Amino acid sequence: MRVIFFFFTITLLLGCSSGVDVSIPDKYSETTKYNKGYLAGSISSTTIWPSSGEGLVTTLYIRQKGHEDVITLVNNNSDADFISDSLKGQLFSLPLPAGEYELYCIGFKGSNGTKSITSKSRNDLGLTFSVVPGKITYIGQFVTSSLVAKSKLWNIEYPSGYGVITYNNAYRRDKALFNERHPDLYNLDFLPKQLAEINTRLISTKPK
Repeated sequence: MRVIFFFFTITLLLGCSSGVDVSIPDKYSETTKYNKGYLAGSISSTTIWPSSGEGLVTTLYIRQKGHEDVITLVNNNSDADFISDSLKGQLFSLPLPAGEYELYCIGFKGSNGTKSITSKSRNDLGLTFSVVPGKITYIGQFVTSSLVAKSKLWNIEYPSGYGVITYNNAYRRDKALFNERHPDLYNLDFLPKQLAEINTRLISTKPK
């Protein structure tokens, strides 16, 4: 019954992560309500041409420290929980066993207009955070933008197909979205965890 309860909770939470596809290995079902916490954050893209990240598919790679089983969060910009003059994005939220985790890699898929391009950070970003029983760990906002190339023929700038992530905090907006989406979890502590300096570029975008 405990495992069934956990899977029901996963379905409830992930079903509300519009625009973000989440893949969780089976090992993370081995938990109960007594050692379960929640992870929340958002993946956004800039909308300003030519550095718009709307054409990029962004993937966050997360794992429990000391384990190889990988959780992936993939944002393809197919939907939006929030839109501003320069930004649109989605909230993600998922239940996880309590413990130490790390965001160890970020990847992109895009196009430079003629071919598909895959780019990825190194595999040791080492951005660590804790999931605490009965609490919500908020790890911030990851904003995708495109690196810009210049056409040799027309001398105009356009998205190159490579991406870059800028990290910052959107605590008030994302907490309000989380509470609206999960009113049953409203009373849980929402713990902000800063993974890096605010408005810092987290990754390089060398091709694999």
